[in-house]
Amino acid sequence: MNERLLQPSLRKGGVKETKSYQISSFVYAGFFGGVLPVLALGTVNCLWLRAKRSHTAGLFLTGMLLIASTFFYTWIVGNWLDALLCSRVLAVGLAIAYRCTLKRRFRLHSVVNGRFQPLAKPAILLSAAGVSLELLEIHAGEVFHDGLLVG
Repeated sequence: MNERLLQPSLRKGGVKETKSYQISSFVYAGFFGGVLPVLALGTVNCLWLRAKRSHTAGLFLTGMLLIASTFFYTWIVGNWLDALLCSRVLAVGLAIAYRCTLKRRFRLHSVVNGRFQPLAKPAILLSAAGVSLELLEIHAGEVFHDGLLVG
C-alpha cells in the first residue's frame, strides 16, 4: 500500500476560511439604516466571501452614487419626506443587489462552514451613522433648494 495516500492532502495555508454575515438581513439594515449600512456590510461581505473584484467595485460605486443621489434629489425636489422614502427604497434595492451577487458564494460558505458572523451590533452602529448622514444630506439639500429658489 502506498503510504502517501494516507497523508493529509491539504497543506497549511492551502485553504482560506471564509466569513460571512447573513445576507438576507441586509434588507433590514437598508430599510432601517439607509444606504450606508448596506454599503459597508455588503462590501465587507464581498471581501470575506472573495467575490469578484469587478462586482465588489461596481456595487461600491453604485452605493456611493446612491448616497450622493439623496442630496441631489432633495436639492431638486426640496421635500425631505420624499427624499427619505426614496433613499430607503434605493437602500433596499442595493441590499437586494448585494444578495443576488453573493448568493452563490454564500451558499458555498453555508455548506462548507455553516457559521455566520453576528450582524446586530455592526448593523445598529452603521444604521445610526447612516441615519445621521442621510439627515445631514437632506438638510443640506433643503438649504441649497431654498437658497436657489429665493433670490
